[in-house]
Amino acid sequence: MKVRTYDSTDREAVIDLDTATPLTTYADVEFHNGSFTWQEMTLAFPTVKRHDLAQYLAEDPPGWDCAYLATHNDRVCGFAAGTLRSWNRRLCLLHMYVDSQMRGQGIGRALLNTLFNAPESADAQHVWLETQVDNVPAIRAYESMGFRIVGLDQTLYGDCPSNDTALYMSRRLR
Repeated sequence: MKVRTYDSTDREAVIDLDTATPLTTYADVEFHNGSFTWQEMTLAFPTVKRHDLAQYLAEDPPGWDCAYLATHNDRVCGFAAGTLRSWNRRLCLLHMYVDSQMRGQGIGRALLNTLFNAPESADAQHVWLETQVDNVPAIRAYESMGFRIVGLDQTLYGDCPSNDTALYMSRRLR
């Protein structure tokens, strides 16, 4: 596997990533004594989550400062992009996708490590990201890389608690 800088000629290959994530559980998150804890609960209606990479990559200008892709046997198998918020020295992970057939092989970790060590990230003190409470595989993966839950937002995807609930995670960099 190799990680390299993304450029616009990679757009179609990134769009072709299979982002499907079967979801059967969710994180029931609680706040106690200044920190968040969670337990895995069964979803009433299992579903499959997908992301519209074509829409994300069509943003002009792109919302990121740096973006990387991972390849295996010359095939794109992952994509990550982030931006530095200089006022609080926060590296915001905006996009993180690993092809469904390639998960569990360290591709996400390699992409994140490259992003963390990018010149654009040199001033960052911590990394911040958003996922959803029903994306337990992502929550587990990020926790294994040192992230912790720092907040929730029931209105990010629409002003209704029955929509997805955003889950924010963070970790120190330096």
